[in-house]
Amino acid sequence: MTATQQETIPARQSLDEISQQIITDINKGALGPGEWLKQIDMEKRYGCTRIKVRDALTNLHSKRLVEHIPNRGYRVPMPDPVRLKQVGEVRAILECQAAADVIEFATDADIAELRGYAEAFKNAAYHGSSFAQIEANQAFHFKFYSFCRNDVLRELMLDLRQRGPAAPVGQWQTMHQLQQATQGHFELVDAIEKRDLTLLRSAITDHISGNRAASAEPEIE
Repeated sequence: MTATQQETIPARQSLDEISQQIITDINKGALGPGEWLKQIDMEKRYGCTRIKVRDALTNLHSKRLVEHIPNRGYRVPMPDPVRLKQVGEVRAILECQAAADVIEFATDADIAELRGYAEAFKNAAYHGSSFAQIEANQAFHFKFYSFCRNDVLRELMLDLRQRGPAAPVGQWQTMHQLQQATQGHFELVDAIEKRDLTLLRSAITDHISGNRAASAEPEIE
């Protein structure tokens, strides 16, 4: 790569793209809770200018996705159980509202695709890395949100997902929790397939809260 080509790389990345790269690394656990986000390191990590890094961090701070400590800089937030519970409660409200669109607009082919994503997450849960689990989980939920016809509602749901715990430590602390997440995906797909809005809303609430009966399926090892 020539020097001229290297200089053009930062210009091609937008503020949103850099912000998304940072939050993706946080959600994957590549940037852990409490880790300082040094601008010089992030400039190298994401191949962009210091100004764009600063703007991206300011953007994420405005959304409460990173912390800003005066005279010190930015860092990945430490888990806040109370706030995470509140975020989950709001997510449940929004996703239950979007459930009607899912029932109405998801075709049989869409449902089959969604079940494929659920199978991919199950495979990652049993055999994949933590990063693979996060990516499979995101793919499932992004497909689920795609049926929502209200653009603002869909954007809010996606934004709130970013405010969840950094994975994998914060999201699935035990194998039982990982098994519950796997079971929850299939419960969502089953409810959509039955075109049962009440059942889907119940499955959404249970999936977000983790409140469901244990599956007869053996524990993930």
